[in-house]
Amino acid sequence: MEMKETMKEGVLVIALEGEVMGGDEGKGFQDRIHRGIREETARVVVDMAGVRWMNSSGLGMLMAGLTTLRGSEGDLKLAAVPDRVRRPIEITRLDRVIQMFASVDEAVASFAEGE
Repeated sequence: MEMKETMKEGVLVIALEGEVMGGDEGKGFQDRIHRGIREETARVVVDMAGVRWMNSSGLGMLMAGLTTLRGSEGDLKLAAVPDRVRRPIEITRLDRVIQMFASVDEAVASFAEGE
């Protein structure tokens, strides 16, 4: 998994690419979440457009990030989730916990609507 990041309207956007399998990659993701809380923002959008596959450890990685952010009065939202990745999220009912949006712009705008 590769991870790229940008700031957009005060929201940290983390673009994931490749296979999201948790493990050591999950630690890097969680470290970035913690750094964002300390330095920038507790509002994060994960751009999933480049994700080819995600296993249960990858789902756990997202949930750990969500829990950390909500504990800091923030939130994590998903954007551009491919169908092959959306299915496991829906089967596990994580879509009831993590909001999903068609695009990064929509996900970022949803933070402004909630203020």
